[in-house]
Amino acid sequence: MFRIRAATLLAVVAAIVAGGVTLYGSSLFSISKVEVLGAVNVSSAHVRELAQVPPDATLIRFPADAVASRVAADPWVRSVTVSRVFPDGMRIRVVERAPVAMVDGGVALWLIDSVGMVMARRSAEQTVTSIVIRDVTGLDMKVGRVTTSEPLLNALAVLSGLSRSLADEVRSISAPSIDGTTLYTRAKVEVVFGDARDAKVKDELVRRILTEQAGKVVSIDVRTIDRPTWRGLPK
Repeated sequence: MFRIRAATLLAVVAAIVAGGVTLYGSSLFSISKVEVLGAVNVSSAHVRELAQVPPDATLIRFPADAVASRVAADPWVRSVTVSRVFPDGMRIRVVERAPVAMVDGGVALWLIDSVGMVMARRSAEQTVTSIVIRDVTGLDMKVGRVTTSEPLLNALAVLSGLSRSLADEVRSISAPSIDGTTLYTRAKVEVVFGDARDAKVKDELVRRILTEQAGKVVSIDVRTIDRPTWRGLPK
């Protein structure tokens, strides 16, 4: 009796395994639709091209990791999730990088995000609406690569540490060195900021001086937070 039950169980298991193998290799649930969400600066068509979904892919043979890896190679893409949409679809959800500044390299401008990833190259003739970072020596800009320039990374950290109200007033940043990092406001006030450390304290000092000396101040130095200085218009 025991042998009969064991044989029956083995037969059932074998049938399940065979059925699973057959189902895995079949064209059932073939992917015929690829939906792209979140793509703005990267077109949906380009995402599908990057994805290279295999023609024999199905919701069972689902190449999520491979597709996500290929799409994530685009410098505009910060993260990717790939999911099934029954009965015959794949959904690729893209989260793009947010540009925070344009880096002036002399002959070209480079669009960059807060961690230093270079997303695109722009010509000097193209309209610039972002904050421009200038005077960085030894630039190593390349699309798809994170910069290793310490002065540039410091300038980006300064930007990230600014309050929204002060950041909205910044037109450009000069970053020849970390200590020499200087903000230039729309009102033509020079703010020598220096190291991004203590950015919140420095931000508060700058905003207080701008408020108290409105219309008079032309230069502020907050590199030493316990001894901030400012210079006004000559009398």
